[in-house]
Amino acid sequence: MTTTFAADLRASYETAGELPQDALGLLARARDTLNLGRANRDWLLADLVTAYRAGSRQLWGPVILDLLAPAMVELLGTLRPEPPLLDEDEVRQQLVLEVLQAAATIPIRDGFDMKVRLLARAYKYVVRWLVREGLRQGEQCSYEALRELER
Repeated sequence: MTTTFAADLRASYETAGELPQDALGLLARARDTLNLGRANRDWLLADLVTAYRAGSRQLWGPVILDLLAPAMVELLGTLRPEPPLLDEDEVRQQLVLEVLQAAATIPIRDGFDMKVRLLARAYKYVVRWLVREGLRQGEQCSYEALRELER
């Protein structure tokens, strides 16, 4: 299932639209794990988050998700769905939503640990969401159980 998640993120990036030439250069540098150190990649990710906030979110959102995809797949492995109402697809969707929400709102501090900060914020809010949903499910009962209580 997690490889499907990575493939879905890649597909959303590929269908997002044409990036301008300067943006393609920025993206290529952000992906370069061999020649750029972590600090420089964080700076570039901060630049991409700034572009996401200032430009077309439909264009830049998938780019950010694509760059964070390996770490998001890892995070997804630590998040547990709350069946029967929450399945893995819903947890994935919530993780994507929270990563993009974090990209839209967290303070940009000179690119300092941007990747870690985005993922930590998203993880925190997905965990809170799962806990809330688990509690809500615990408070509910089936129609059959209600019928038994009436007897």
